[in-house]
Amino acid sequence: MNGVPDAIVRWLEQKRRTDRAWAGALSILALGSGIAVFLLTTLVIYSILSLFSGGFVYPHAWLWPAAFALTAGIFAFGMKGRRYGVELDLDPMGYWMLKDICSVGPRLILEGLREVRIWEQLGELNVAACARALAYLAAQNKAVNWQDLVEHCPQLPANVLREQLSLLDGVLFLGEDSARVTLMDPFRLRLRWMLGPEWEQKAHTSTRTSRPRPEPPPQPGPVSEPEKLSPYEILGVSSSATMTEIKTAYRKRIKECHPDLFSGMDPQAKALAERWTKALNAAYGTLNPRRQGARPGATRQRGAPSQSAAEK
Repeated sequence: MNGVPDAIVRWLEQKRRTDRAWAGALSILALGSGIAVFLLTTLVIYSILSLFSGGFVYPHAWLWPAAFALTAGIFAFGMKGRRYGVELDLDPMGYWMLKDICSVGPRLILEGLREVRIWEQLGELNVAACARALAYLAAQNKAVNWQDLVEHCPQLPANVLREQLSLLDGVLFLGEDSARVTLMDPFRLRLRWMLGPEWEQKAHTSTRTSRPRPEPPPQPGPVSEPEKLSPYEILGVSSSATMTEIKTAYRKRIKECHPDLFSGMDPQAKALAERWTKALNAAYGTLNPRRQGARPGATRQRGAPSQSAAEK
């Protein structure tokens, strides 16, 4: 299996183009909406200042700069709060509603900047190296050490390979130090289905003289149990992730379990996708304070992630 599987290369190249187009469109939409909200907020603040200073009768030159500065301050404060987490406590006076309304603009701008970053990363994606890594991971039924994967894919530095694999929704990094890597079982099945039995035979019979340790042939089926993964591991986020990052990760992961992706596969694959869907929903419910009716601090104070069945 020294070559790069053509099936995964074609799929990954198509996915890269599609995801990059979506990221570009979303970044334009989010940033444009954020700027529109910024200008609207500036106009509202200008109107309020004019009302209290008599600016409607006697216009003051300082009103527009003051309105702009106040709006910029509100947005900067909101973006900082969103970046480092937000308070979700509900107060009896409904102050939380006002905070949510004021955070619309900062949320849009942050989301737009995040999509711009994704667009740039997808443009730098090394399709051949990532396809090689995916083929290697698809042949395993358990998590592999990160260093083993780096040795198998020497085309990219370790930090670049990690960053590019993180763009793929079905890749899981396990442990607090992300020292192990594996695939979501539905994603692994899809990759094996794409590669076909010919690839498995080639992987089994090909020579392995280029590596000091032989590669194991693809095993018959995945054995990991998503219920034993910690919520942070299964969603692919750190313990300090914000709610925006958690929601984004959940939406990305859940797409990998959509029934339409397994329409041409056996019922076992569909059942496995449903199992992972339930596990993802449970993890998201655990980390979402508004779903569980708990304070955000309760979700942050967790012990070390549970041991994954993928280690076994």
